Amino acid sequence: MSEILLKAAAKRGVPIPSGLLDETALAELAAAIFVRPMRGARRMPRELGYLETAQRRTLRTSCGELAAWEWGAADAPLVGLVHGWEGHGAQLGAFAAPLAAAGFRVLALDLPGHGDSPGDEAHVPLVARTLVEIEREAGKFFALLGHSMGAAGAAMSAMLGTTPRGLVLLAPPQSQLERLERVAARMQLADGLRERFVAAVERRTKSRCAEVDMRVVARQAPCALLVFHDPADEDASFAAAEEFVGIWRDARMVAVPGRGHYRILATPEIVRQAVEFVSALRG
Repeated sequence: MSEILLKAAAKRGVPIPSGLLDETALAELAAAIFVRPMRGARRMPRELGYLETAQRRTLRTSCGELAAWEWGAADAPLVGLVHGWEGHGAQLGAFAAPLAAAGFRVLALDLPGHGDSPGDEAHVPLVARTLVEIEREAGKFFALLGHSMGAAGAAMSAMLGTTPRGLVLLAPPQSQLERLERVAARMQLADGLRERFVAAVERRTKSRCAEVDMRVVARQAPCALLVFHDPADEDASFAAAEEFVGIWRDARMVAVPGRGHYRILATPEIVRQAVEFVSALRG
């Protein structure tokens, strides 16, 4: 058995089968690692400050009762904040007060397997399905603002039933297959095993990788789109984002050099432009 796979499984608390494993079993183990987030992201002092101004609530979903925080008037248009892989809702807290001041109700949640929410799996299709469920619980989304995995999940949710007027995406990835290939390379999976790995992930996520792709969403262009991305982002390809934004009708991409994959979450100018974009959706 691959030593890298063993270490990755142990690090993420993934059960390791006993005995010798064939390629199918190894692929299943790799898939289990792929969808298992770690809960290591602690809330920074400024993020705790964001939550102090919010109302804590829980959202009932098929993944259990998810932790969430709400700002703004109860009858205002709803904007959902969707964090990324191994993150938590408070990471997007810089957007909460400005959006509430602009007349919106703002809802930030900890996704399944993250923060204070239950679960031990997460992936883009699950994020999308969860947002559809949350909309039934919390009300229709006027807009969704997502980061990284949460950006892709927010966009995909608009294909599954949510009806936002606009999306604000921060450092969005292009496709699940793109991430699968990076993870397979990191785990040093042989070519034959990589194919089984992709198939195992598709079974676990109940979705085909070809469908978990921002280019697929872009061809439907379900709503207006604003994307912020650092050209030097090492976690999500800027060029790939340019590609799907170019396909998407009524879309704009703003390059934000030096903001990286995470500093992009608390940049005042990005917050300002995002609030202006969402406010303009009122028509």
